[in-house]
Amino acid sequence: MATRYVPDDVRDFILKHIASVAQIESLLLIWSSPEERWGLRQIAARIYASDPETEKALAGLCADGLLVCKGGVFRLGTSAENAEMIRRLQEVYARHLVAVTDVIHSKSRNILPAADTSGPGKEQ
Repeated sequence: MATRYVPDDVRDFILKHIASVAQIESLLLIWSSPEERWGLRQIAARIYASDPETEKALAGLCADGLLVCKGGVFRLGTSAENAEMIRRLQEVYARHLVAVTDVIHSKSRNILPAADTSGPGKEQ
């Protein structure tokens, strides 16, 4: 279903940068009101997530360069290209929430454990 509603470039952006619904909600919240001073607890309350879950989400977004944190305040810290992609992501998410969350959740479904090639019955 996601391929029908989520453009390929938006899907690729999600797969590269978004690991959870908390991440997309945090990113879009900050993107929608960049003039606000967004602290961890304020974000967690707005996205209905725990502080630890929100902290993990924000850390991932900062590590990817989409957000920056100075003095406990989060803001966008992204390139013009990524800012345009975030704008498009917001549009798609607003219209096709289920399809976007399917893409996010597909990341964890597509991770398969590596085959064990050592052990009994395996040549070394």
